Amino acid sequence: MSKDNFSVDELLRLAKAMGSNRPEDMLGAVKSKLSDDKKNELQRVLSDKKALEELLNSEQAQRLIRQFKGASGQNGK
Repeated sequence: MSKDNFSVDELLRLAKAMGSNRPEDMLGAVKSKLSDDKKNELQRVLSDKKALEELLNSEQAQRLIRQFKGASGQNGK
C-alpha cells in the first residue's frame, strides 16, 4: 500500500537514496510512492499555476526548500 504523507526527513532520505538532485527524478520517486488518487491530485496542482504558487509559498514547502538547500550545500563541502 502506498504511503501518501511524507515527512521532511523521509523526503530528504528518498532524495539522497536516489543519488540524483534532478527535480524530475525526485518527483518520479515521490510519485512512485503515492496512491493513484494522490498522483492525480499532485498532477492537478503541478498543472495549475495558481495552485502551484500557493503550494510553494506555504510554510511547509518553504521549510522543505530550506532543508533541501542545506542538505545539498553540505554535500558540496
